[in-house]
Amino acid sequence: MPFALLQIQLLQVQLPPENLPYLFAALAVSWAVFFVYAFWISRRQQDLRREIEELRQAMDDD
Repeated sequence: MPFALLQIQLLQVQLPPENLPYLFAALAVSWAVFFVYAFWISRRQQDLRREIEELRQAMDDD
């Protein structure tokens, strides 16, 4: 009997609906961080491409 009671208590601890807002908040923050990082990488890549093109033009001018 105590084992069945322990199982019920563990299920209640693992599946509380009150924690869903925290789960949503954690997922939202994770996605926001991912998109900020992807945007930052994209901007950095554009800057590097622009710099490479400027260097190529400078080499062609010489």
